[in-house]
Amino acid sequence: MATFVLTDALVIVNGVTLSDHANSVKVTDNRDQLDASTFGATAKIYRKGLGDASIEVGFFQDYAGGSVYATCQPLIASSTPIAVEVRPTSAARSATNPAHLLSQALLFTFEPLSASFGAMTGFTAMFVNAGNAGMTYPTA
Repeated sequence: MATFVLTDALVIVNGVTLSDHANSVKVTDNRDQLDASTFGATAKIYRKGLGDASIEVGFFQDYAGGSVYATCQPLIASSTPIAVEVRPTSAARSATNPAHLLSQALLFTFEPLSASFGAMTGFTAMFVNAGNAGMTYPTA
């Protein structure tokens, strides 16, 4: 069985590549579980409902222009959806390196300053689906 070690993920937020400041990613794509059981059933029957998706990224903070703070800070106050893309490696999209893409995402969690004395300053950004497309997995 093949395994994969994440060492070269690509993280793009609103067109800005922030991979060099990211150290964790979590992509979630799920559907509501709806109980469709009827009278006379001997087991529960489920159907899929509406989808929900999110991309969570752990960043090391950087206040330089065009970096993490400059990219994420304006998004926390904005209601305009942006694209967020994560790939397993920094290589081009392909069948073996699919994108995990929220083409319409909103930033709901932003901690611009979170650290202890002498520690690396980092935060987790939570991007949540804001459009009908949900999570897509383009390979080209």
